[in-house]
Amino acid sequence: MKVQDQFNKEFELENLKEIFTEYIVYSGATGIDNLNQYAFRKQLDSQTEILSRKAKDGSYQFTKYKLKLISKGRNKVPREISIPTVRDRIALKAMCRFLQDRFKPVVEFKLPQNVIKEVKSDIETGHYDSYIKLDVFNFYPSIKHDILLKQLRKRIRIDSILDFITSAICSPTVPVSRPHDEPAKIGIPQGLAISNILAAIYLQNIDRYLSSIPNTKCYRYVDDVLILCQQHKSKQIADKVISKFKAVGLTVHCPIKSPEKSKIDTILNGFDYLGYDFKGTLISARNGTIENLKSSLAGIFTSHKHASSPRQEFLEWRINLRITGCIFENKSKGWLFFFSEINDEQLLHRLDHYVSKLCKRFEVDVVPKKFVRSFKEITHRKYETSYVPNFDDYDIAQMRGVLVKYFGYELKGLNDTEIKYEFHKKIGSQVKDLEVDIKDFSY
Repeated sequence: MKVQDQFNKEFELENLKEIFTEYIVYSGATGIDNLNQYAFRKQLDSQTEILSRKAKDGSYQFTKYKLKLISKGRNKVPREISIPTVRDRIALKAMCRFLQDRFKPVVEFKLPQNVIKEVKSDIETGHYDSYIKLDVFNFYPSIKHDILLKQLRKRIRIDSILDFITSAICSPTVPVSRPHDEPAKIGIPQGLAISNILAAIYLQNIDRYLSSIPNTKCYRYVDDVLILCQQHKSKQIADKVISKFKAVGLTVHCPIKSPEKSKIDTILNGFDYLGYDFKGTLISARNGTIENLKSSLAGIFTSHKHASSPRQEFLEWRINLRITGCIFENKSKGWLFFFSEINDEQLLHRLDHYVSKLCKRFEVDVVPKKFVRSFKEITHRKYETSYVPNFDDYDIAQMRGVLVKYFGYELKGLNDTEIKYEFHKKIGSQVKDLEVDIKDFSY
């Protein structure tokens, strides 16, 4: 299929409406225009017609993004997230589909736990005695537009499509719109549907180089690089990879000056990658991620204690969801799903003990699910288990039950569409809490 035909196909009216229904209809996020999805739904036909027409004729321009700051912890600069308008979100999702299809042969996305599975397997071969871990400083904000466009031109040579992408990445991210807001001259806004695919396209030459280094195994997940190698070659390999990143305008943390970010060492001394902790044959979760999980569990009990009308069934439901995770919107969500490649069963027992202690400390009469069993269900019976909720399989009756029992809804007068909307909105907000525990690893 020709490039323009491929692009036009994604921006057909029916496709755009499907994107709204599949990905946006239950979202509560609003862009700089403060138009939420509920109000947008009433204008769906006219808004998608404008988007389809202007995208195809090359005249579509993106609205400014609304700035949202996400804390990265004490003494750290917050992450800047860009929130598009509803119409722009549809446009960005359609563009993401187009780019994924167009660059399918050269850009590959893997779940972090699948990357870890490969790391485990490669370490077990015994072919490598050392590792190099490299972290890129300020990755997304440092991406140069001219280099990105050069990479895009390898598979897209139509100026109107490139202008569309340029409009998306140059539109400024602002707390409040002002007439003098300048277009962005560098970087890719974070939080857009196209952010990750554009970052991967930007690094395609580096990925190709990493895969060509002899007698190594290389992995890159966003801006985190891990290389398994022989000790006598490690410094030379690291220097070369760092220079490759520098050539595309990216600065890698120095393994000597910033060993907490980048590091060269022997595998025997242990290392962490993507939140996992490798120590000999033991593969566990990094301490910080365990503490995050414990803190979030304690937070559930604390919010129950201070609630104006605390309900133990809702407390138990929230604890269980935090322990098991869930399937929602065709994705596995939660701490255990992310860390499904650990083999540290003692950690799971300690977490179960921690939850039991919380129940006693807060004097609540609940019987939560177990981390140990949840882990076994996820790793051995993921598609058959009923122990871990699959909200995608819930029918209207089950949705009603959840809304009434746990969220105290009065459903009189609500039709099935409205019930489905309320259910997705409530579950979506709970799932966001699950993602906070592993927020640094979303791709």
